[in-house]
Amino acid sequence: MTARDLQFIGDDAIRITVSQPEERFQLADFLRRSGNWAEIVVGKRSVTVQFDPLIISSTEVARRLRDVEVSDLGSASVAHGMRTLKIQTNDGNAPDLAECAETNDCSIIEFLERIQRSNLRVDMLGFAPGFAYVDGVDPQLEGTRLEHPRQLVKAGSVGFISGHLGIYALDGPGGWPIIGRTDALLFDESKSDPFLIKPGLGLQIEWI
Repeated sequence: MTARDLQFIGDDAIRITVSQPEERFQLADFLRRSGNWAEIVVGKRSVTVQFDPLIISSTEVARRLRDVEVSDLGSASVAHGMRTLKIQTNDGNAPDLAECAETNDCSIIEFLERIQRSNLRVDMLGFAPGFAYVDGVDPQLEGTRLEHPRQLVKAGSVGFISGHLGIYALDGPGGWPIIGRTDALLFDESKSDPFLIKPGLGLQIEWI
């Protein structure tokens, strides 16, 4: 990596910008396996590394990360895996489904089938803890954020905007049109790694 790939964020974190999206997952896995870092967060085009400045200096952090080359990541074989989510689409769990289908001039069944046939993959976790941005939705399907965001979206809710699904792991506010909800336990505080859905994971949707 070159110096321009690294950007410090405060005194205990550094962002690494990558040239290829797939490299994010390989790099994050490589760094996690090393056991040298406090936390690793995968972003849209970057990996953010948190460290303890009392243990390692920022100069040493930059040196170690700059020395990581793409060729080093070959040994970091990331088993993204595939997970099936069963998603309920009754009115109470999918308040915006009918409107999303109508916007795309198709029936609800056709709209859901086109998403189900898509090559879905978790791109990153974002704006709220555990919120999963899912890429790969049929690019011909269009949708925009709600004009008036909801104050409360239930955990397990699945939102849709053009090209993406958004899965809420926790209760909270949100502006994505909701097209379904899963009963899967997406957050388990009893586990050291509490979130079920992780960046790089492939998803198969079953509508129920």
